[in-house]
Amino acid sequence: MVKEIEEEPITPSRALYGTGLTGMFSDNLSHRYTSYLAVSIGLTLSQMSLLRAVQSLSSNVLQLVWGRLVDRHGKKIFLSVGRFLNGTLIGAIIFVRTPAWFMSLVIGASICLSLAMPAWSSLLGDYTSSSTRGATIGRINSLSQIGGLTAMIFAFVTSINQVGETTPESYTTLLAMSAAMNFVSGVLSLFAEEKPPAPTEERLDVARVFMDPTLRRYLLVNIVYGISMSFSWPLMPFIVVDKLDMKIWQIAAFSIASSGSSLLSQRHLGNLMDRIGRRPVVVFSRVSMAIAPLVYALATSWLHIVVADVILGVGMGAWMSSGPTYIIDIAPRELRATYLAANTAVFGVSTFVGNLVGGFVTDNFLAVGGGFEGIQTGLLISAALRFLTGLLYFKIHETHTRRE
Repeated sequence: MVKEIEEEPITPSRALYGTGLTGMFSDNLSHRYTSYLAVSIGLTLSQMSLLRAVQSLSSNVLQLVWGRLVDRHGKKIFLSVGRFLNGTLIGAIIFVRTPAWFMSLVIGASICLSLAMPAWSSLLGDYTSSSTRGATIGRINSLSQIGGLTAMIFAFVTSINQVGETTPESYTTLLAMSAAMNFVSGVLSLFAEEKPPAPTEERLDVARVFMDPTLRRYLLVNIVYGISMSFSWPLMPFIVVDKLDMKIWQIAAFSIASSGSSLLSQRHLGNLMDRIGRRPVVVFSRVSMAIAPLVYALATSWLHIVVADVILGVGMGAWMSSGPTYIIDIAPRELRATYLAANTAVFGVSTFVGNLVGGFVTDNFLAVGGGFEGIQTGLLISAALRFLTGLLYFKIHETHTRRE
């Protein structure tokens, strides 16, 4: 059991909530639609696999460096700069139609966003105490999720009257709004309150961070799970765009279902973590992700995706609350961003491998004859892997004392 001295938390402000809300608005639009835009531009399965792999690696591994800088110099400046740069590159994506330029800009935007992510996660720690950490992070995340839900409603309303095929130009308004909300989030973050960096003269000792036995066990499980989870990532967009031929408003509809259930569940899941411990919620969040590739493989209608995303949203809500809560529990205050970034970096390496393996195996062994049978088989393999490796989280240490 990890014991921690109770901290006096900062009271959450409108600036903090606004930063999370507008950031989530932007991220939901860009994360949802850049993969589908990639298919419309003409990326092959191999190119999609490479894009998702490099995107995962570049957006996550550098967080180990950013996290240490955040711990030394403060959170708001990195959060703001990351948001501004990310918004600039997302805006540039609107004007490209060649796979090479598109891939370069998407990867660049991911790197810029990686600058903001450890700063945001560490900033949340300033607003929590050990006894109510799950509930507080769950509340902040649930309110931030309103931004993601609003983004999908915006996408739905602006595309409901779409006529004809979905073309690259169909995504222009969505990416422009994503870029704009990145800028708004960056400005609002400057007005949020933060605790000053904890004084330390020590240089970054990566070996010391990874020698923490509780963190090390968690990271080892994350490596295995990350490979299993990302196996399906290059495959899913082809089901949505090519097999089901979904319009932008239909994509928005199943995204609304996911965001809505995530929003409604996060606060309750945060309270549940403070009562029963972190580990059961962590396990649920990982195992439930098996639903996504299973339904994508078997779906014959876009409505099947909608129903699955209602269930999946609860799992995503559990993931968003339990992940940072668990790491903040075990990290010394002066190393919180570093611990969070170490976790993200390891997960990024594993998803880099998983994306490449998923694309290579499917393209060269499962889908040799063409059609969607190979992609569907790859998705079913990923569903089984997600479920089985998600159970490995029962092996991580519990970090919170249960309370009645």
